[in-house]
Amino acid sequence: MIASMRERVVLRELSSDSRASLLSIAKKLNCSYATVRKIIKRLEKELDIRFTLELDLTKLGFLQRHILLVKFSKTSDYHTVEAAVKDEKDVIAAYATRGQYDMVVFAAESDPVKYVLWETVFVQKLSDYGAKVMSSDLPYFSFGFLPVDSSLMHDIKTKMKKKDMELLRLLNENSRASYSELARRLGTNESTVRYKVFTMVRSGIIKRFTIAVQNPPQQYVIGFFENWTYTRAFEKRALLDRKHMMEIDYRLPLLTTFQMSAPLTGSYANFIIGLFDTEKDALDNTVRKHREIYRTEGLEERHARITGTLKGLFPFRNLDIKANYNVVKWE
Repeated sequence: MIASMRERVVLRELSSDSRASLLSIAKKLNCSYATVRKIIKRLEKELDIRFTLELDLTKLGFLQRHILLVKFSKTSDYHTVEAAVKDEKDVIAAYATRGQYDMVVFAAESDPVKYVLWETVFVQKLSDYGAKVMSSDLPYFSFGFLPVDSSLMHDIKTKMKKKDMELLRLLNENSRASYSELARRLGTNESTVRYKVFTMVRSGIIKRFTIAVQNPPQQYVIGFFENWTYTRAFEKRALLDRKHMMEIDYRLPLLTTFQMSAPLTGSYANFIIGLFDTEKDALDNTVRKHREIYRTEGLEERHARITGTLKGLFPFRNLDIKANYNVVKWE
């Protein structure tokens, strides 16, 4: 797909605020309302865009968040593995991969004891495929987000009222839904819906109205786990790493090259997802680049090509990394 600058801007605007009006986007592009409408319809179809929410999982009761790297020693097919994860209520998302591991799973629970019990049973379930599982805690995202499957909202432990949770679910499934449509489906009035949405945003439950692209034009999607030996120079190395991530898109891309960066504790120290045209581009800008940056930190890494979703959605969009990267400095 050869994208025009207008299409790139439209994706940036929808990634930043998927409820942005067509008129406001048209003004930024200096074009007509009808033109913006056509661009969105075309992109929605070609890229398989889902209008969804970026949510604060901690405020929805997901206090325990983990990422699992899974490697199978026995042959398993896509549908077999999909069946193993799709009904797991603690699994937010799971992606099939090909390379140094075979699956990556994002999981969450409200209670640490319940999480440990769940992970133990889940790993036992995967033992049929000779699975080796490396688990890490995921405290927050430095950049990026994870779309929450609406089916999980039935198990969310929150003080929110039933109708408020239903409103959140409807927005999660279509964050561009009009207030009148939301009011009709909830059996209430539009002003009430507006107030409830405003309250969810103000409280931080809704962090952003956004999109999740499921068919990116970049066909090589890499997932990259890494560990270091920490030295006194580590923060300087990490600064170079962040600079590379922020400056790789020196021109406005259709989708941001790096889609996720998450610090971890446990088996691994960091996880990255990136979109590239070729395997060489992917390895040059993740594995080889990080070996260059962390040359004194004894970098250890595991990487694989992400080939499909087993549960949930891909978290791909166009969001300015420099403006949205969550920097935490060591004291």
